[in-house]
Amino acid sequence: MIITFLSCFSFSAPSSKADEQPKTCSSKQFVCKDQVTCISKGWRCDGEKDCPDGSDESPDISNSIMELVSIKPHQSPSLDTIPFGESFTCEDLRGHCASHGCEIGCAVTHDGPRCYCGDGYEVAADGKKCKDFNECGVYGTCSQTCTNTEGSYTCSCVEGYLLQPDNRSCKAKNEPVDRLPVLLIANLNNIRCTSLSGSATRVPSIATKQTMAMDFIYAEETVCWIDVGDTPAATQLKCASIQDLKSVSNNRTINISLSLHHVEQMAIDWLTGNFYFVDDVDDRVFVCNKNGKTCVTLLDQELYNPKGIALDPVMGKVFFTDYGSTPRVERCDMDGQNRTKLVDSKIVFPHGITLDLVNRLVYWADAYLDYIEVVDYEGKNRHTIIQGLMSGHSPGNPVLGGCLLRPH
Repeated sequence: MIITFLSCFSFSAPSSKADEQPKTCSSKQFVCKDQVTCISKGWRCDGEKDCPDGSDESPDISNSIMELVSIKPHQSPSLDTIPFGESFTCEDLRGHCASHGCEIGCAVTHDGPRCYCGDGYEVAADGKKCKDFNECGVYGTCSQTCTNTEGSYTCSCVEGYLLQPDNRSCKAKNEPVDRLPVLLIANLNNIRCTSLSGSATRVPSIATKQTMAMDFIYAEETVCWIDVGDTPAATQLKCASIQDLKSVSNNRTINISLSLHHVEQMAIDWLTGNFYFVDDVDDRVFVCNKNGKTCVTLLDQELYNPKGIALDPVMGKVFFTDYGSTPRVERCDMDGQNRTKLVDSKIVFPHGITLDLVNRLVYWADAYLDYIEVVDYEGKNRHTIIQGLMSGHSPGNPVLGGCLLRPH
């Protein structure tokens, strides 16, 4: 099994000599005098030299600019004093910008003069003045904490993380230094521990039958999983200690009073030690205490096929996915109260779900629409992280250091 890192890196195609060859410009582009460079027609006469030879700002551009105005004359009311078909120059158009009253700068567009502002600012409601642009309102500006400032912003990290050289990403501290972060990967035969680079660690693999769900108790350095047997009675919850990431010990079975045979996913409340399960056959979400003797059904109404579950014990919230007549991502309190729909549109087969506990974000994968998306805890600010063949059918997508990790 391979762990794929998503939404961490951007790639750019290398330049080639073919990029330097003469090009045939489209009808929506302007050909610079060098007969090689193509620029948008909207960049002509905007006060900035976009052609290498500056020909897009040349005073003798007349016929081309006349063409720009005559394409859709109803969209250029500020230029309607220029007789249709009459030749005029960049200098003529700049005169319209001069009288437009922009605070910082003015550009000539198909819709007439338009004001623009410098970096970190945006045009105000009056269309002329500039105001501070809140970069923190844009998803992904900072890995964790974003503070907006006049004309700029600063990123910072919560306790336990270090700001990286890009001044926006955060990376967890290694404490102690020699204990690097690792991944626990479960498949049909075993659970194994690997480094983030994919290389093996000193921890031996844990033999399993058919692992359907897995979670980790950080404070106890303990991994727990469900071994699926041939019968409901043979399906068991097991746990093992991985002390100091050196050895596996205390492999034990926790006897749960309810059947785990159809459990799709589970999550552990690290504050209480309670186990939360989603059963996609009996269509319910239930919770058991640390020793497994006491189990309570939290939700069993209006559930059609629950699939994924994630917990935020600090906020006291349970997040889960369900599909059926109305596929959705939901939230409730850890006692099952205050059930709230977060997402119920443009969603078909929501499956794996995970949380960014620092930024209070909910990520989920849709196996039918083939995407991974995110909303905040209130179901707002929805964004697509990735869409296409790479999204796939992911039973869980943990978040680590600002990256989504996806098994396939």
